[in-house]
Amino acid sequence: MSSVIFYFQLHQPLRLHPDRDKFLWDEENREIFLKASERSYIPAIGMFTDLIRNHPGFRITLSMSGTFLEQAQTYHPSLIQALRSLLDAGKESQQVEFLCETYYHSLASLFNDPHKQEFRDQVSLHREAIRKLFGIFPLSFRNTELIYNNSIADIVADMGYVSILCEPRENSHMGAGTGSISPNSVFRARGTHLVVIPRNIALSNDVAFRFSSHPLTPEEYAASIARGDGEVILLGYDLEHIGGHIREEKGIFDFWRGLPAALEQYPDLLVETPTSVATRFKDAPLPSLDISGLSTSSWLDVIRNTFGWLESAAQFELFKDMEGMEGVARRAGGELLTRWRNLTASDHIYYLKDRSMDEHVLCRYENPYERSTIRATQILTRKIDYLEMFIKRFEILKRTEKTPILLITPETGRLPFDMGMLAKYISGKSGGQGEVVSALCEGLLERGIDVHLATLNLKKRFQMESQMTESQWREIRYKIDPENIHLVSSAIFADNLSAYSGDPLRTAAEFQREIVNNILKIVRSKHEGRLIIHSHDWMAGGAITAYAKLTDVPVLHTVHNVFTENLPLDLLSGINLSGISDYLYYSEAYGQPCIDCQATAIKNATIINFVGKQFLREVVEDYFLDRPLVPLSVRNEVKAKYFNDAARAIINAPASSMYPENCPFLIRKYGLDDPILQAKRENLVAFQQRTGLNVNPDAILFYWPSRLDPVQKGIELLEAIAQKFVTAYPDAQIAIVGDGIGSDRTHVEIFGRIAYGSEGKIAYHRFDEALSMLGFAAANDVFGASLYEPCGQIDQVGNLFGATATNRDTGGYHDKITELRLKMDGAPQDVGNGFLFRDYDPGGLWYGLEKSIKFHRKPPAVREAQIRRIMRQCREKYDLQTMIAQYIRIYEKLNGGKPLG
Repeated sequence: MSSVIFYFQLHQPLRLHPDRDKFLWDEENREIFLKASERSYIPAIGMFTDLIRNHPGFRITLSMSGTFLEQAQTYHPSLIQALRSLLDAGKESQQVEFLCETYYHSLASLFNDPHKQEFRDQVSLHREAIRKLFGIFPLSFRNTELIYNNSIADIVADMGYVSILCEPRENSHMGAGTGSISPNSVFRARGTHLVVIPRNIALSNDVAFRFSSHPLTPEEYAASIARGDGEVILLGYDLEHIGGHIREEKGIFDFWRGLPAALEQYPDLLVETPTSVATRFKDAPLPSLDISGLSTSSWLDVIRNTFGWLESAAQFELFKDMEGMEGVARRAGGELLTRWRNLTASDHIYYLKDRSMDEHVLCRYENPYERSTIRATQILTRKIDYLEMFIKRFEILKRTEKTPILLITPETGRLPFDMGMLAKYISGKSGGQGEVVSALCEGLLERGIDVHLATLNLKKRFQMESQMTESQWREIRYKIDPENIHLVSSAIFADNLSAYSGDPLRTAAEFQREIVNNILKIVRSKHEGRLIIHSHDWMAGGAITAYAKLTDVPVLHTVHNVFTENLPLDLLSGINLSGISDYLYYSEAYGQPCIDCQATAIKNATIINFVGKQFLREVVEDYFLDRPLVPLSVRNEVKAKYFNDAARAIINAPASSMYPENCPFLIRKYGLDDPILQAKRENLVAFQQRTGLNVNPDAILFYWPSRLDPVQKGIELLEAIAQKFVTAYPDAQIAIVGDGIGSDRTHVEIFGRIAYGSEGKIAYHRFDEALSMLGFAAANDVFGASLYEPCGQIDQVGNLFGATATNRDTGGYHDKITELRLKMDGAPQDVGNGFLFRDYDPGGLWYGLEKSIKFHRKPPAVREAQIRRIMRQCREKYDLQTMIAQYIRIYEKLNGGKPLG
């Protein structure tokens, strides 16, 4: 059985104003968009909505550029509603698919950057626009004008898409080099699982370009499609050909209205979408498609390469000028970055082309500048020059007027790409502290705030996570401008896999010495002495905050955990300790004078912040006096700040990368509008296969994603009950993904033995980011047994991924977990997101897990509804922007009540 895909492109560029002092040509953009909407978009979308409702076997696929959607919202909002109605009409039978593409219909995929960062970012911007407007997350992709090569396919596959459309070239070869791409075939992108679907050029152009002079009947076209051999016939058109390029009086609307019925005369012909094709061929053996960069294909020219944009000297030079501006534009951010991205649109470069072969393009690039390529070249050149000038002015203004935030932290999670090209390779988290740092970076950069980050250069860890050799890492480290990322390097900790492994005292001394002697001075000098420090945890305290106090730099210190270290003074050689002596909190340890790093940080901070209200209360109100958990020095300094109104509590919010629709490590991504339990079952099976658990999609998976910490996390309670629990509840499985504490392998070895003897019902693996995140997607319940908890984030992430949360009623878990109660069980309404227990003993943990398993044995329909509610409420309650706004209020208070710039 062969199939056919009907794919339509909707794109309008934001045209550049011909006048010197204006950037976008708003009047022209509005006039063209409204004219196209009235003639084509509105009536065509309305027609397809009716066809979808009346013909259950008919399907269409649309791809809309971000600039199209932007103009639709501004100039013709009813067009957005029409697209929503179309999507709704086909929702039940999955008859309508929206694709992802670059937001600006840009040529970013042709940039030389091997990591294609700007391409990735524009795709992410488009994906977010589709999510906000239509509540969906596209699974399939089309690049600008179907530009395709191996490196583009690698990026698209890495971003989680299942299929990509492409344009075949005569010299495009399959993996074995056996010949050119055969029409109507389906391929696998070289070295990936990505399904590649080439367009049928001739059949597409029969309608898109030849219909006006050689009109077809629906029956003739359906017969031509049915005669096509092969697996999938992809037909691609610019939607504007319906009523726009081909006027209604030519019969184009009648043609499309009659086509679904004509296709129904061929019952062996299936109408599909790209994602349904990818699903059908997911595990099928497919020929590998191998298109090198030199053979990049597109549908712009008869040769089907990129000459439409890069053929003439003027085109190539202006393209390289735009490409060369990427770094400064990204650093400038805000409106200047948006303007530069508008320049990357393929339309502006194509206007410089001397010849036009309309039959060989999908979207018609109509030169708005009196059809003069010379005029188009002048305008684009001028806009590039002016933008470069404005960015240079902005950089000077930025350096002289903005107050930067310097985040000082021994660990960080995955950094946002806007931190610079080096950000992709920096991630060394040990727990929730790393996640909140990465979320802060993301949120502050989105608000245009100048953010710097000082952290440890855990070279071996970074190399492992990036899968790089030593020479590859050197290539990155010394050839990429670190921009606002300040790595502290030392042989003392270069081979450590976490900030706190190895010798943490020597690590802390090296960290504090470099920041005091160099990094603080470098960042302040760029901003005429202005700076706000946001320090995190004990290692970023000590001499750093004392020096900040001496030099009148305001400090916000976040207490992620009350643990401290006493740092011997003799390790801090090279720091002028006498100058900061009055600001140090001295202690005795190891038989020598030391600095109490956490107490010193709290003492010198202008404001301290706890990451949970309950834990701050527990410290101030003298909880845990029977255990050596909160050092007296720390407790006293916290009380001093609290009673002087200098203590705050801001609950951590997860970064956007922690959402299941964005997480790159899942087998199947999913969001609120997807079948959640089905997606989790697929991720569960993959997790079971990777961890050695028995493969059972119906198992109830309890997931422990925390470190094996006997002091705080209660790992010994789990050791006491794990095997008994899975024996008592045969449908339960337990998985632990986490490292031991420092070099202590006691609990690693204990759980290794427990897992080995469980016969596939318990699994233990050391921390690996990809496996850890897949575990959240697989889990029914994310649990722990904390004795105390400043915040904890595993419950939040578990809820985001559609799992309940079980933990002890303490600290951050008291703040965030409420008991799950259902109307069907007699509660007034459905409330709660998990299960709490009080007693810190094995029986308490058993009690909590037992409550959870009762819920997860309920019918799937009940669980699906509750999980969806929990996911939605978690997003609403722990919104990143809300957290950032709370931090910004503190920063502005530290900045004398003034905005940061």
